Amino acid sequence: MSTLQQKVEAMEKVGAGDLADQALQKLIRLHMQKYERHLADVQRELVPFEQQYGMSSAEGHRRFLAGELGDSADVMEWMGLYDDVLLYQERLATLRAATEA
Repeated sequence: MSTLQQKVEAMEKVGAGDLADQALQKLIRLHMQKYERHLADVQRELVPFEQQYGMSSAEGHRRFLAGELGDSADVMEWMGLYDDVLLYQERLATLRAATEA
């Protein structure tokens, strides 16, 4: 059992489970806001690449993985940014799922 689980169980044991839940919910919301800001920032950075290559970043990513875009510095920067988008989206989905549990 992790120390976090032990702490939550201790809070529940002393009757402060609701307080612990509220604190965790607030922390989750703060992290979601952080990832939403990061996501918006990176999506703005993707626009010039999407315009330059005439395709969405998702399509560019698919074509990159298929070996159709090469490995120029521009393409590598674009795909690196898109990897950040995928990471932030995954983290947001994980946190959203936790708030629905």
